[in-house]
Amino acid sequence: MLVSLAACNKTKGDEKKSGKEGKTEQKSAFRLETLKLQGGTNWGMSNPFLQDPRGPGTSKVKMIFDSLLDEDEKGIISWLAKEWKVEGDEYIFKIYENAKWHDGKPLTTEDIGFSIDYYRKHNPINSRIGTGDKMLVKSYKIVSPTEIRIKAAKQNANTLKNIGGFLIIPKHIWEKVENPKTFTTPEAFIGSGPYKWGKYDGANGSYEFIANEEYYGRKPVAKRVLFVPVSDPLLAFENGEIDITNVPVDLMDKYKKNDKIGMIEKTNDSGYKLILNMDKQAAFKDINARKALYYALNRQSIADKVFRGLAVPASAGYVPVTNAFYTDKVEKYNYEPAKAKEILSPLNINVEILSSNSGSDIKIMELIKNDLEAAGVKVTLKSVDGKTRDEKVLKHDFQFALVGNGGWGRTPDYLRTLFSDKSKYVGKNPHSMGPVGYSNEAMTKLAEDQLLETNMEKRKELLQELQVMISKEVPLIVITTQSSFVMFKKDYYKDWVKTYDYQQLEQNRMSYVEK
Repeated sequence: MLVSLAACNKTKGDEKKSGKEGKTEQKSAFRLETLKLQGGTNWGMSNPFLQDPRGPGTSKVKMIFDSLLDEDEKGIISWLAKEWKVEGDEYIFKIYENAKWHDGKPLTTEDIGFSIDYYRKHNPINSRIGTGDKMLVKSYKIVSPTEIRIKAAKQNANTLKNIGGFLIIPKHIWEKVENPKTFTTPEAFIGSGPYKWGKYDGANGSYEFIANEEYYGRKPVAKRVLFVPVSDPLLAFENGEIDITNVPVDLMDKYKKNDKIGMIEKTNDSGYKLILNMDKQAAFKDINARKALYYALNRQSIADKVFRGLAVPASAGYVPVTNAFYTDKVEKYNYEPAKAKEILSPLNINVEILSSNSGSDIKIMELIKNDLEAAGVKVTLKSVDGKTRDEKVLKHDFQFALVGNGGWGRTPDYLRTLFSDKSKYVGKNPHSMGPVGYSNEAMTKLAEDQLLETNMEKRKELLQELQVMISKEVPLIVITTQSSFVMFKKDYYKDWVKTYDYQQLEQNRMSYVEK
């Protein structure tokens, strides 16, 4: 699908073109004319009902639609709300007086209240406040055009973040929309964010976002942000086709020597895991067999051979060792092939491992296959494209699934969505899925209790206790955690924000606005 909304979103000075793409025009109000990023994947159309549920889809929607608050590596920060406070179960927000929608109409608390009501009836792709009877918001009161009081139906450690994190849609447009899933006219992409919707081509995964020059908040740094399809990101970076890309570990030294290139490292914020489907492979309902998988895998070798020293064997408690919530009390599993073979060989296990067909995934799968076969397990590898892998995982159509994902550096509430019977399999993101065919009442209680604990020290104790239990029960196998590196051209962009939620820096609206 090719969609162009440039006519609706024309910015001042569009008629003037820079002499060199990407460099700051002398008379431009922007530091950059164009910032070019890697595209090539269709993450859906950028409104709350049409996006892809994963990080890159969410990030593009947040370029256009604002929330009351946001979050960086230091915690919750102001966004549309310039002030907020909590009184009992009420969350009080005061928004910027000069906030406007992209069509020039004022944004008021009426729009915030309407968004809550609309989400209660129509569930967006990623709902921070829930929908229907499970909505986090019990009620709200509009005090003035700039102040709203929101009463929470229940309170936990994430209530402020969630109530402040839902995307706000314009009442004057959406009050006429009965089916948001079919709403694709230009008005569906009018938000209040730092960038406007420009052009979109789902067939090749290209996006254009145009600066909102009248933005009330942190000003956009680039006149345009483009996500362009490239076949070879490194070559595209060197040729000037994109300005930011991930750095393969074996080429780190090469690019570090270039003083025109900047790098950002996020330490142990991502990892690889083997999701176990015990309904399809009953042998692993036996806890000793699951532990033997750790003994069988030379995870240090995987870290060295695949990630060239920029990864470590993961904690069996799932939370990375660099995370502030990590506990050293977790069970440790060294590489003990003889012990693994003693346990696994008599079981005559024949298992298929599913993965994507990306380079790293295939390398990891092959190393896992060699280690497991040495322990007496017959292994078949099945590599498919990422989309097919994700579909199979969501349908539980696998025995073992090798999955990698980021976001492991933040407060580990993700343990709840992985291991709680009450919160498992929420959403449509397979990377957040826990073990299939496994249930543990005590683990569920700990995972749910930590969410209700608002005292951070007590919450930390519960999360650490949960890690220890996970490490002893081994409901899934955590392979490695690794650092991720992003490089960028210093002449083009300098003020990177190390974000709390995202593995890749280009997946964050704070990377495209002034600090």
